[in-house]
Amino acid sequence: MKILLLSFILIGIVSCSSDDDSSCSDSIIETTSLENEYGCINTKYQMNIELSDDYMIIRNQSEFSEFVTGSCQPDIDFSNYDLIIGKKGLSNGNNSINYELIENCENGNQNLTVTFNQNETTEAPNLTYHALIPKLKDGQDLSVEINVN
Repeated sequence: MKILLLSFILIGIVSCSSDDDSSCSDSIIETTSLENEYGCINTKYQMNIELSDDYMIIRNQSEFSEFVTGSCQPDIDFSNYDLIIGKKGLSNGNNSINYELIENCENGNQNLTVTFNQNETTEAPNLTYHALIPKLKDGQDLSVEINVN
Protein backbone atom coordinates (compact mmCIF):
# COMPACT_ATOMS: atom_id res chain seq x y z
CA MET A 1 0.00 0.00 0.00
CA LYS A 2 2.85 2.41 0.85
CA ILE A 3 4.55 1.59 -2.46
CA LEU A 4 1.33 2.31 -4.33
CA LEU A 5 0.89 5.64 -2.52
CA LEU A 6 4.53 6.62 -3.17
CA SER A 7 4.08 5.68 -6.83
CA PHE A 8 1.09 8.02 -7.17
CA ILE A 9 3.00 10.85 -5.49
CA LEU A 10 6.00 10.30 -7.77
CA ILE A 11 3.78 10.23 -10.88
CA GLY A 12 2.12 13.48 -9.73
CA ILE A 13 5.46 15.20 -9.24
CA VAL A 14 6.82 14.05 -12.60
CA SER A 15 3.67 15.05 -14.49
CA CYS A 16 3.65 18.49 -12.84
CA SER A 17 7.28 19.11 -13.69
CA SER A 18 6.71 18.19 -17.34
CA ASP A 19 3.80 20.68 -17.43
CA ASP A 20 6.19 23.41 -16.27
CA ASP A 21 8.57 22.60 -19.15
CA SER A 22 5.80 23.01 -21.73
CA SER A 23 4.93 26.49 -20.41
CA CYS A 24 8.29 27.79 -21.63
CA SER A 25 7.87 29.66 -24.90
CA ASP A 26 10.31 31.74 -26.90
CA SER A 27 9.82 35.53 -26.93
CA ILE A 28 9.87 38.03 -29.76
CA ILE A 29 12.12 40.95 -28.78
CA GLU A 30 11.53 44.35 -30.37
CA THR A 31 14.34 45.74 -32.51
CA THR A 32 14.80 49.18 -33.99
CA SER A 33 17.09 50.77 -36.56
CA LEU A 34 19.40 53.70 -37.12
CA GLU A 35 16.73 55.13 -39.44
CA ASN A 36 14.06 55.04 -36.70
CA GLU A 37 16.20 56.17 -33.76
CA TYR A 38 18.65 58.59 -35.39
CA GLY A 39 17.12 59.66 -38.71
CA CYS A 40 19.67 57.91 -40.94
CA ILE A 41 18.64 57.43 -44.56
CA ASN A 42 18.84 54.33 -46.76
CA THR A 43 21.50 52.61 -44.64
CA LYS A 44 21.52 49.44 -46.73
CA TYR A 45 23.33 51.49 -49.40
CA GLN A 46 24.74 54.44 -47.39
CA MET A 47 26.53 52.53 -44.59
CA ASN A 48 29.50 50.24 -45.02
CA ILE A 49 31.39 47.74 -42.93
CA GLU A 50 34.34 45.68 -44.18
CA LEU A 51 32.63 42.29 -44.03
CA SER A 52 31.67 39.76 -46.67
CA ASP A 53 28.53 37.70 -46.01
CA ASP A 54 29.13 37.97 -42.28
CA TYR A 55 28.07 40.09 -39.31
CA MET A 56 29.45 41.53 -36.10
CA ILE A 57 28.09 42.82 -32.82
CA ILE A 58 29.13 46.39 -32.04
CA ARG A 59 28.85 47.19 -28.34
CA ASN A 60 30.27 50.72 -28.01
CA GLN A 61 30.79 53.99 -29.89
CA SER A 62 34.51 53.50 -30.45
CA GLU A 63 33.89 50.16 -32.23
CA PHE A 64 31.18 51.83 -34.31
CA SER A 65 33.51 54.67 -35.32
CA GLU A 66 36.32 52.23 -36.11
CA PHE A 67 34.38 49.72 -38.24
CA VAL A 68 31.39 51.55 -39.79
CA THR A 69 31.73 54.18 -42.53
CA GLY A 70 29.21 56.15 -44.51
CA SER A 71 26.83 59.07 -44.16
CA CYS A 72 25.18 57.74 -40.98
CA GLN A 73 27.47 58.39 -37.99
CA PRO A 74 25.20 59.05 -34.97
CA ASP A 75 26.14 58.87 -31.30
CA ILE A 76 24.35 55.61 -30.47
CA ASP A 77 23.00 54.96 -26.98
CA PHE A 78 25.13 51.88 -26.33
CA SER A 79 23.99 51.78 -22.70
CA ASN A 80 20.65 50.51 -24.04
CA TYR A 81 21.54 48.98 -27.42
CA ASP A 82 23.94 46.67 -29.20
CA LEU A 83 24.26 47.08 -32.96
CA ILE A 84 24.12 43.95 -35.09
CA ILE A 85 25.56 44.86 -38.50
CA GLY A 86 26.56 42.81 -41.50
CA LYS A 87 26.93 42.54 -45.26
CA LYS A 88 25.11 40.30 -47.71
CA GLY A 89 25.83 39.97 -51.42
CA LEU A 90 22.69 39.32 -53.45
CA SER A 91 22.07 38.18 -57.01
CA ASN A 92 19.18 40.55 -57.77
CA GLY A 93 17.55 43.76 -56.54
CA ASN A 94 16.19 44.37 -53.05
CA ASN A 95 12.82 45.80 -52.02
CA SER A 96 13.21 45.65 -48.25
CA ILE A 97 14.85 43.96 -45.28
CA ASN A 98 12.88 42.57 -42.32
CA TYR A 99 14.21 41.63 -38.89
CA GLU A 100 12.87 39.27 -36.23
CA LEU A 101 14.67 38.75 -32.92
CA ILE A 102 13.68 35.68 -30.89
CA GLU A 103 14.91 34.89 -27.38
CA ASN A 104 15.11 31.21 -26.47
CA CYS A 105 13.17 30.67 -23.24
CA GLU A 106 15.37 27.78 -22.09
CA ASN A 107 18.83 29.36 -22.36
CA GLY A 108 18.18 33.09 -22.92
CA ASN A 109 20.18 33.15 -26.15
CA GLN A 110 18.88 35.13 -29.10
CA ASN A 111 18.51 34.52 -32.83
CA LEU A 112 18.11 37.40 -35.29
CA THR A 113 16.46 36.39 -38.55
CA VAL A 114 17.24 38.82 -41.38
CA THR A 115 14.98 38.46 -44.42
CA PHE A 116 15.91 40.11 -47.72
CA ASN A 117 12.80 40.65 -49.86
CA GLN A 118 14.08 40.61 -53.41
CA ASN A 119 12.73 41.73 -56.78
CA GLU A 120 13.45 40.73 -60.38
CA THR A 121 15.86 43.53 -61.31
CA THR A 122 19.30 42.44 -62.44
CA GLU A 123 21.32 44.64 -60.07
CA ALA A 124 23.47 42.56 -57.71
CA PRO A 125 23.81 44.64 -54.56
CA ASN A 126 26.13 44.02 -51.64
CA LEU A 127 23.89 45.39 -48.87
CA THR A 128 24.60 46.45 -45.32
CA TYR A 129 21.97 45.26 -42.87
CA HIS A 130 21.65 46.25 -39.23
CA ALA A 131 19.43 46.10 -36.17
CA LEU A 132 19.63 47.91 -32.87
CA ILE A 133 18.72 45.35 -30.22
CA PRO A 134 18.35 45.63 -26.45
CA LYS A 135 21.78 45.34 -24.80
CA LEU A 136 22.89 41.71 -24.56
CA LYS A 137 23.56 40.40 -21.07
CA ASP A 138 26.96 39.00 -20.08
CA GLY A 139 27.24 35.45 -21.43
CA GLN A 140 24.17 35.81 -23.65
CA ASP A 141 24.80 34.53 -27.20
CA LEU A 142 23.32 35.85 -30.42
CA SER A 143 23.22 34.17 -33.82
CA VAL A 144 22.08 35.59 -37.15
CA GLU A 145 20.12 33.64 -39.74
CA ILE A 146 19.80 35.03 -43.29
CA ASN A 147 16.79 34.37 -45.54
CA VAL A 148 16.50 35.58 -49.13
CA ASN A 149 12.99 35.73 -50.61
